[in-house]
Amino acid sequence: ALIIKVTCRPSEVSSPSPLTAPRLPSLGRMRSHYSIPTRRCAFSGASISFHGGQGASIRKRCVPVAAAAASQFPSASTSSQDPADVPELVSWVHQRNGLVHGATLANLAGRDGAAGWGLKASQDVEKGHRLILLPPSLHLTYGPQDDPRLLSLIDKVPKDLRGAKLALQLLAQRVRGSDSPFAEYIAHLPKGVSGIPMFFSKRAIQLIDYPPVSEQVKKRCKWLYDFSQQVLSKLPGTPEDPFGGVPIDINALGWAMACVTSRAFRTRGPAQPSAMLPLIDMANHSFEPNAEVLPISGGALGLFAKRKIAAMEPLLLSYGNLGNDFLFMDYGFIVPDNPYDSVQLRFDIGLLQAGCVITNVTDSQGAPLDLSPTPWRLAALSELRLHGPDANLELTLGAQQRRTNNNPASAGVASDDFTKKGEQQHTEELLDGRLLAAARIMVAKHEGEVAGRSADRLCAVDKPLSRENELAALRVVAGVVAVALSNFGTTLDQDLALLDGRVPEVADAEGASAESLTGQQGLLEPLTSEDEVLAVRF
Repeated sequence: ALIIKVTCRPSEVSSPSPLTAPRLPSLGRMRSHYSIPTRRCAFSGASISFHGGQGASIRKRCVPVAAAAASQFPSASTSSQDPADVPELVSWVHQRNGLVHGATLANLAGRDGAAGWGLKASQDVEKGHRLILLPPSLHLTYGPQDDPRLLSLIDKVPKDLRGAKLALQLLAQRVRGSDSPFAEYIAHLPKGVSGIPMFFSKRAIQLIDYPPVSEQVKKRCKWLYDFSQQVLSKLPGTPEDPFGGVPIDINALGWAMACVTSRAFRTRGPAQPSAMLPLIDMANHSFEPNAEVLPISGGALGLFAKRKIAAMEPLLLSYGNLGNDFLFMDYGFIVPDNPYDSVQLRFDIGLLQAGCVITNVTDSQGAPLDLSPTPWRLAALSELRLHGPDANLELTLGAQQRRTNNNPASAGVASDDFTKKGEQQHTEELLDGRLLAAARIMVAKHEGEVAGRSADRLCAVDKPLSRENELAALRVVAGVVAVALSNFGTTLDQDLALLDGRVPEVADAEGASAESLTGQQGLLEPLTSEDEVLAVRF
């Protein structure tokens, strides 16, 4: 969890302490506290700490300015009583020409599987009922009207980290205090974000035990470290500073990114900046939602009922047909038996060769089939973009997902690329066609078997080249699957034992090295935090 201290004058706030060690945060852990002073006034507002990514615990706090400087917001595990409403936020929406009719904030723990706060219907509503209306002035985003210094800073963020771009605007609004038109909304944002792997301890990251996710965690942390050290730390006192001299460190940026990645929508198309939508972004996730976000004339957006909803029923949005990789990384929760789950692997001819050995695919002499990378095979792989300078080596097993335009298709409302909240995706074959095509190419005995066949033809599951080729190719693919699904540090039984509070024994695998057994032993120590439990569940 990240904790914010807000005060009137910088002198009243202790300076942020440095990282515990001069190393990339991916090797350690970002600390759980940071301080942002405002230039004029103090507000502590409400403290919301997400748990499990789907809910939140909230506690209203009203403290004097002097106390605000010394107090700490509650941690992610803080429990609280369920207030009837959070009228300040609803009133703020009405004061800014928005509308809230039939929706309210509520503690949903135990109602829909969420661990805390979300939206519910305050009355019976019919299909198509407008629950929330937000005019453009209530969309927290950025554009040409903003401070040129802020826009210049945003331009320094890579395009693939769009969530970080909006995070800088969120921080700029945060340091403005009550001068910000979004002060009331920001006061109700989570001060602690639990379950997000970006804030996991080193051991919790190890327990993820899945390189496509753990490496992405390290990549994000490395960017946070580099940007905060090389860019943000040099801003105070310069003409380029859009934060009025307030220091923004790695923890502040991390908090803002966590808020944005779990909330932002692309409201103006995939090429435009994303936006945070107050109140609407409190709706929890379901693959069978009862509400949806739709555009209204004049640039406004509304939350509408997709079906008849009874009073007190949770209001649920679909964040998109997303696998647990995305839900875990950006929202801090997973869906058991997620139908959109998939396993990612990186293509390599050696991987196919390993699959060939495991399933005993042999040549006419009974020897292991040699999958030599001949020029014609490499040319065919290049057509599949599995070889060459433009290669995309990422393959998927499971619910392969390909992006379509938006959420919903007619609305033009989609999520940020970084969060994918609300993005609809199309589910196709369970097996990535390029993997099957590569196997068909590599087991082919001569160039004539694949010559003249397009990439689409080679990828088609229902169009084998020949019976002999298909048998060999499918066996190779089966071997690749076996390799992909067995390359974990712990077994399923060991993970279940850990989640049950038991300490499993180290698997004494035949031929295992002492180093691998020692590493496995480290993964089998008792779980000591909710982050570690979530990592093992994932």
